[in-house]
Amino acid sequence: MLPPHWLDGVFSSPSHAESKLIASDHFKKAIAKAQAAYKEGEEFQAKNPQAVGSSPAQKARVAFLDAINMA
Repeated sequence: MLPPHWLDGVFSSPSHAESKLIASDHFKKAIAKAQAAYKEGEEFQAKNPQAVGSSPAQKARVAFLDAINMA
């Protein structure tokens, strides 16, 4: 048995999961965090063109998943 998670409510009615997910405040916050992480990644790359590391898209993905899992 898993502990409760806000996504349980999203998938309680699978036929409406997409609309429930998009309407969720948790999802909107996760998108905002991903967008902020992407922008930070772009700014970092612009200031440090020789740096090696995650791409802005990868930083956004990690921020999104972290927000989804922490909510």
